[in-house]
Formats: sequence, C-alpha cells, structure tokens
Amino acid sequence: MSQPMPQTSTTQLSRRNFKVGVINGAFWLLARALTDPDTVLPAFAVALMGDNPIYVGLLVSLVSAGWFWPPLLMTTTMATRRDRHVYYKVSAIIRLLSVVGLWAAARYLAPERPALAFVAVSVSYLAFTSGGGIGLIPFMSVVTDSITASRRGRFFAMRFFFGGLMAFGAGFWIRWLLSEDSGLAFPANYAYLFLVAAIVAAVSLVAWWVAWEPAHKIETRALPLRIQLLRGLRRLRRLPVFRRLVGTRLMMSASYGLVVPFLIPYAYENLGMVEAMVGVALASRVLCYSMFNILWSRVSSRYGNRMLLITSGVLHLLAILMALMTPLLPPVQTGQLLGLEFSLPLIVLMIIFGALGAADSGQQTGQSAYLLEYAPERTRPVYLATYYLLALPVSFMPLATALLIGQAGRYSLVFGLGLLAAAINVVLYTRLVRLDGDEATEAPSS
Repeated sequence: MSQPMPQTSTTQLSRRNFKVGVINGAFWLLARALTDPDTVLPAFAVALMGDNPIYVGLLVSLVSAGWFWPPLLMTTTMATRRDRHVYYKVSAIIRLLSVVGLWAAARYLAPERPALAFVAVSVSYLAFTSGGGIGLIPFMSVVTDSITASRRGRFFAMRFFFGGLMAFGAGFWIRWLLSEDSGLAFPANYAYLFLVAAIVAAVSLVAWWVAWEPAHKIETRALPLRIQLLRGLRRLRRLPVFRRLVGTRLMMSASYGLVVPFLIPYAYENLGMVEAMVGVALASRVLCYSMFNILWSRVSSRYGNRMLLITSGVLHLLAILMALMTPLLPPVQTGQLLGLEFSLPLIVLMIIFGALGAADSGQQTGQSAYLLEYAPERTRPVYLATYYLLALPVSFMPLATALLIGQAGRYSLVFGLGLLAAAINVVLYTRLVRLDGDEATEAPSS
C-alpha cells in the first residue's frame, strides 16, 4: 500500500513532499553519478572485458533501452489509478536490488569469471533503468499534484543544485578510488564504488518512499496501448510539428549513441588517458549538468523551450566538433591536476565532458517540457506512447556504433556521423514553433 496521507492541509502536504523530494533528488543524482553510464560504465566495461568496443556498446544500449519501454505501459495503467505511489515503491525495490547486483557481480564474479560478471552487470543495469522507467510517471504524478506550479521550478533546481555539488565531489573521490593511491586494484575498487552507490541509492529511495500521495484526477477508462499507438501514428502523419519533435528526439539519441559512450575508450587508446581521470571527467560532466539547469530554466522562462532546445543543441554540436579536433592538438603537457599529468588534448576532453553534460540537461529538460506543453492534456498519453515507442529502437545506437568502430578503432568516422546527426537535430529544432498563444494550436484538442 502507498503511504497513507493523514488528514492535513494542502500546504502541509506540499511542504512535506517538497522536503523529502529535494533529499530524494539530491541523493539520487549522487547515486547515478557513482554508476554513470557516460564515464564509469565504459571504464568498467573496458577494465572487465578489454578494449573491444562491442562490450561498451552493448552495455550502454541496454542501459538506454531500460528507460523507454516502461512508460509505454505505464501511461495506460496510470490513467485510471488513484493509488500511484505504490508503483514508485515497486520501482524503488527493483533499483535498489539492481545496484546491489552490480556490487555482487564486481565483488564475486569479476575476479574469476569476467564474462559471467559482464552478463550480470548488463542485467543489473537494464533492471536499474527499467525500474527508473516504471517509477517515472508515478513520481511525476505525485510531484505535479502535491507541489504547486509556482514552486516546482525551485523544487527541481534545489534537487539539481545539492545533488550536483555532491556528485561533483564524488568525481574526485572516484579519481582517488581508481588510482593506485587507494590501494585497491580491479575489481575491488569498482565493487567498493558500487557498494557506496547502493547505500546512497537506499537513502534516496527511502526519502521519497515516505512521501504523501495526494488525490489524483483519473479517467473513467483508459485506451488500450494499441489504440493509443495507432492514434499517435496518425497524428505523426498529420502534424508537422509533432513529426519534427519526434525527429529531434531520434537525432539527439543517435548523436549521443555515436559519440558519448565511446569518449572514454577513445581517450584510452589515443590520448593517453589513465583510469583515474574518469573521476575528473565525471566531475566535469555532473557539475555542468546540474549548474546549467539554472541557466536553462531562465532561457526557458524568458525565450521559450524552442530556444532552450536550439541553444543546448548547438552546445552539443560544438562539443562533438571539439572531440573531432582533439587529434589535431599538440600533445604538450600542461601540468599536474590532482596528482595526474594532463596533456592539452586531455584538458580539452574534460571540457568536452562538461559541455556534453550541460547540453544533455538542456535538451532533456527542453524535450520533456516542449512535449508536455504541445500535447493536449486529454490526449497526452497518445503523444507520450508514440514518442517513447519511436525512441526505443534508437537506444541501441551504441551497439551499432561499436560495430562501426570495430577493432580498427574508427572513432573519427563515428564522431563525424554524430556531428552530422547533431547538425540535423539543430535544424529540426529551428523548425519547431514557439508554443505561446496561437502558435500552439496545431495540436488537436481531442
């Protein structure tokens, strides 16, 4: 059963959920940083299975796919449910067990049976993100119906701010943990990392577990998923703006899958990066991801979500362009940072991770906000189901990218394709309309 809401005022409910929600979000951002799919995960895959990019591609693809399939089912299930918080609790249990599974695989399987450990880690990560997908709609339902619109911006900003600070500090701890200074060799260092992640995740999940569930507006009946998808595909054919928005999601995911998961393996092979630098890359990424949310919220409020998408999309494109240019930079040593020797290309790589983190937060925020603003409330599940269905296949782009890279190390090829996808994405962003007043009338009301 969900946490029963005592007889209390709406103000008390809002304040309580605001507080536990900030704690939940801050610690969840920290837990996710400790298991980050852009830095920690590729480094672990290389350490476990060697430098064949297929393992990185497969693992990251499974991580990405886990987020997309649950919302397809949850949009229908949630429409008629008064008790939604119980689904968050189910997702919390799944995610906590998944992180414990990561620790167990690194602790007990990796030393002697790396192939089996890789399978266990893959299943754990897939369950981890699938659990997140299950809990997403119940979480947002409780937030939307208990925290007023005027306080939601501050609510999410505080989650990102405190979580970002902790995740930034965690990056330097990971730098120490993966270095010789820690005294822990592989896989004991990663096992310790995943154990800490499990403890942090438990704090986060328990915080929102005790949230009070408000009354929800429910539908008398829900359309079957098949009907929703058929209606969504008809809207996709009829509505150019919806078609472009879905196109931007596909190009954004394709560009990510072609570049981001393979920056760590690329730097290992071509830039002389050592494993301890993964922590510095993570610190750069999560700090910019969190802190740029303040800038993105102002851009969204003042200029609209279309401009937010264009700005963050251009930043993503420039980051990939910088990655393509790193082989042209002279490998001059720039000095020590945190006991690590950094060359000019490696310094630029840390900047690239920061730019990608900032761009990622802007595009994710802008995509979600634009879709929710564009889709009429009554038929919103139709738009959401179509959006997630078409995005699901592209989540396996990292696997296709790994095949393109191959043993020949064709990183320039895939980064170039990623740059092309990012450029197409920006063009599609510019062709979206700003959703204010009459410009939002293309979406039908029913």
